[in-house]
Amino acid sequence: MSSSILWFRQDLRLHDNEALTESVRNADEVVPVYVFNVKADRISAFRLRFLIESVADLRHQLRALGSDLLIRIGKPEEVIYQLAVETKSQWVYCNRERTREEVEEQDSLERKLWTTGRELRYSRGKMLYYTSDLPFPVTHCPDSFITFRKEVDAIVPVRAPLDSPLAMPGIKTPYEPSDIPDIKLFLQDHDMTGDYLFAGGETEGLRALLNHDQRDPAIISMEEGLKISPWISMGCLSPKKVYYDSFTMEDGGEFVRQHLLYRDYLRLMGKKYGDLIFARTGIKTRIPAYEINPEAFDNWKAGNTGIPIIDAAMHQLNRTGWISEVLRKTVANYLIKVLKLDWTLGAAYFEATLIDYDPCSNWVSWLNLAGVGPDSREDRIIHYDVVGKKLDPDGVYVRMWNS
Repeated sequence: MSSSILWFRQDLRLHDNEALTESVRNADEVVPVYVFNVKADRISAFRLRFLIESVADLRHQLRALGSDLLIRIGKPEEVIYQLAVETKSQWVYCNRERTREEVEEQDSLERKLWTTGRELRYSRGKMLYYTSDLPFPVTHCPDSFITFRKEVDAIVPVRAPLDSPLAMPGIKTPYEPSDIPDIKLFLQDHDMTGDYLFAGGETEGLRALLNHDQRDPAIISMEEGLKISPWISMGCLSPKKVYYDSFTMEDGGEFVRQHLLYRDYLRLMGKKYGDLIFARTGIKTRIPAYEINPEAFDNWKAGNTGIPIIDAAMHQLNRTGWISEVLRKTVANYLIKVLKLDWTLGAAYFEATLIDYDPCSNWVSWLNLAGVGPDSREDRIIHYDVVGKKLDPDGVYVRMWNS
């Protein structure tokens, strides 16, 4: 009997899951597992709660198919290796990640597995496009999003998403599934209050995708944002699934497709430039001039700048973990261009606060706004007063979040 480990990472779904499909196809026994490796100083209560709900939903769905989801806490490279030895699994299937810490995890696990003749088998699933389908290698991906869009959009076909499995092989090896941990185990000192507007999990994500045209004034009163982004970020929704479903939307389908395209561009920039996306100099050779002003930074974080639209956006971010793309750029631009603070402070705060945090989407966006990224088009002043008048002419949004 052949056995394999199915290591869920940021792909917490059954639909369009290449690692799941390949493991079921090639092994008689598949042992699904999720490993909590929480860094409390870099994750918000919103995102961690969303993650826990997503893992719980995944376990529920796997059990309905005759399988289960093992829950572990620790370093994935150690936990997965030990589990592979215990279950005598020949292969470990997982989604390949591209940013530093995740790459270090998978590389370390791969080395451990090789010492015992086992194999780590990677799959893809985070992007809309397969890099092998693009008309250029990643190293030659255009730095300009406009150029990237011209070379890819409506030219490179998007592969059809994979179906969800109708059944799963049972786990024959004796195992201890373990309970899903409580959020307080990881965030004992965090403020748990807030408006939890998003429920995690593939089930909720598919429901949100189906109801995408229905407006929720608490979330989208002024924004042109993509309110399904938390599920895409956590891997509860496949970009390809969202892409094809967008053609049936009565309103906003084109915006959704452009968002997915831009998300791929940011991820490709992360692949192209690696750790440089986290450096203060970015991909340039200079450090942008900035001032050290802790009070100004604290006021920006708390929404106490005195600028109504900036403060409203930061209040919404702090109370929900989410703001739209246009407001993210507006408050980031204010920190960089008006307050003249270190852009990495803002990027790190977004990382620790956003419910839909994604390394490439976050850090490359900040890079570009700071003028040290690949796309110089973003290095400009955004007039926050113009943004406020355009998107919130009656002041409904500002009153809602500044009250």
